[in-house]
Amino acid sequence: MCFKLDPIELKEKYVKWLEDEIVVNKIGEYLEITSPFLDRYNDYLQVYAKLEADSEIIVTDDSYVINNLRMSGIDINSAKRKQLLESFLNKYSVKMDNDALVIKSGIEDFPQKILFLMQAMLNIDDMFMLSQNKVASIFLEDVTEFLDKKDIFYSKDVNFIGKSGFLYSYEYLLQRTKNKPERLCKVINNPNKQNFQNTIFMWNDTKETRDKDSQLIVFLNDENKIEASVINGFKNYNVNTIYWTERENYLELLGA
Repeated sequence: MCFKLDPIELKEKYVKWLEDEIVVNKIGEYLEITSPFLDRYNDYLQVYAKLEADSEIIVTDDSYVINNLRMSGIDINSAKRKQLLESFLNKYSVKMDNDALVIKSGIEDFPQKILFLMQAMLNIDDMFMLSQNKVASIFLEDVTEFLDKKDIFYSKDVNFIGKSGFLYSYEYLLQRTKNKPERLCKVINNPNKQNFQNTIFMWNDTKETRDKDSQLIVFLNDENKIEASVINGFKNYNVNTIYWTERENYLELLGA
């Protein structure tokens, strides 16, 4: 049985879920903030916040993401991966301090900056994990190469403010044309339930500030099995899904 949630109802549920699930503990001079977001090990993402002089707050993942990638045998020092890592850091205004992901904020923008840091953690963790069949490439690079090869014109790494006031980042924007509406695009290397929920929330928040006919397209790496609940979930929210192994079938959706 399929059912649909009203976008406003979904956002209210999501915000309540965040409020109920976030746990804050004091550890020395740091606040340990445990979020409900899960990484690929099904562990809750944690960040650590410290108040510095002049009311500046330093928030860090304490090297969690990079250390896990290294332990998984991922070489982050190759030229392509360093370039991709830098693009993620720039997208979310995050810095590297040795292997730690770090972001600075004031009191007022603290919630937004934590969201940025967690988006960076999830995206870096997701994009750097290669499927079993891939050795030398990264899914985001593959999608970009495909769009370029097919002469599909796009703006890359675009940010939009949702109705909540939070800023969200999309990998591509396909401009409105005479025949097509504006299309925002997300790239998901590991299409699991957590990535689905995050994507749907950000889209429902974003689309309330866009034109009524704006659409979302998600590129899904289906070289590994995708749960049916994830596929059906995107369909229930009228999200256009592009399965990577069938990408040649979606040129009409992507074209002008």
